[in-house]
Amino acid sequence: MTPKEKAQELNSYIYELVADTPDPEWRAKQAALIAVNEIILSRKDDSQFDDTLWSGGSDMYTMHPMYLKYWQEVKQEIENL
Repeated sequence: MTPKEKAQELNSYIYELVADTPDPEWRAKQAALIAVNEIILSRKDDSQFDDTLWSGGSDMYTMHPMYLKYWQEVKQEIENL
């Protein structure tokens, strides 16, 4: 799942929970940002994680959904919603 897709998914899940409240779009976005910030903080403390995974026999690296860079990009996509 791309960071953009994850951002949209999180926002949609939360929106369903707050749909009956005033300004649900803003509330969903803020709650999604809080969740992603918590994930980012937990990843920053883990020096064991690298932001890339070796992708088979090629020279390409791909982001893994548990890595810090992925969640930083998810946060950026939420901010762009």
